[in-house]
Amino acid sequence: MKRFLISSLIFLFLFTACKKENIKTIPLCFDPIVTNTNIAESFMSVFFITGNEGFVTGQNGGIYKTTDSAKTWITQNSTTTLPIRDIYFLNSNKGFAVGGNSGCSGTGCIVPGGFILQTQDGGTTWAKIYTPTEKLEISAITFIDNNKGFCIGINTIYKTIDGGQTWTENKINNIGGLMMDISFSDSQNGFIACLSDKVIRTTDGGTTWELTSPDKKAGYYSLSTMPGVVYMSGQQKIIKTINGGDSWITLPNSPMDIYALHFTDNNNGYAFGRGNYSGGDFGYSYGAIYCTADGGNSWNGSADIKASGIIVDVSFPTLNIGYAINANRIITIPLK
Repeated sequence: MKRFLISSLIFLFLFTACKKENIKTIPLCFDPIVTNTNIAESFMSVFFITGNEGFVTGQNGGIYKTTDSAKTWITQNSTTTLPIRDIYFLNSNKGFAVGGNSGCSGTGCIVPGGFILQTQDGGTTWAKIYTPTEKLEISAITFIDNNKGFCIGINTIYKTIDGGQTWTENKINNIGGLMMDISFSDSQNGFIACLSDKVIRTTDGGTTWELTSPDKKAGYYSLSTMPGVVYMSGQQKIIKTINGGDSWITLPNSPMDIYALHFTDNNNGYAFGRGNYSGGDFGYSYGAIYCTADGGNSWNGSADIKASGIIVDVSFPTLNIGYAINANRIITIPLK
């Protein structure tokens, strides 16, 4: 989760002192290892190809690569200083990064808009391959297979059917908020979470899209999809659908303020986001990590991960390890 106006959202939450609900704390399903990378910019997205090889992107256009399980990082030539909001690799060589800004400030300001970058050599070099017709940032990217992929922006879905060589635009009206995350449960059924109590779905592989609403009076940040069930998290409780989005069920014991959600199967899932407030006029929010082993009916976890702040994105390259990000920290997640 991935991939939104982090600074403004964090500002909103920093001054909202609240205590999380009585979710069972300790033990976690794992012992997270929080490491400060000393990289001089805040991270926006993370993607690991294998347990050893992965990438993070930054608010100032940085792309950083590791080949030793997040122990050391190599700066890549991203060719931009604009925020890189999401990154996705098809294999160890071919990857994409998206981002940009939809606004700016100051006299003579020129809105930079968005972009899609591509690498064909494992991140060593990057080139801009697409610029949206409107000056709008792109927030997330995913691929169904090596040829068909999708990006989302403020009110537009971008689609490629030739591995990123060309892109088409499909504008969606009346969203009322940002598109935050996109995920497919199979080759035909896909979902887009919006920060406006809206969900956009397709049942024909992205040829057409339908705007719907869970009607939960909340915005959503992250999706985790698999055949037969889709989970979605955001400002309020985690919700799920078992009928392709026709209706959504609230998981009453689930945590709130979850920015990154990942289920490995229909039972086992992991949630990351904003924890408790440290207190004081200049305090901050701790990180929050939760896990479930029964499809979201109950959760273990903690809203007091003091070694990190708000956790904004996560990548699970294997069933045994995951990596999450906060500020310029990497959180290694060793699973049992």
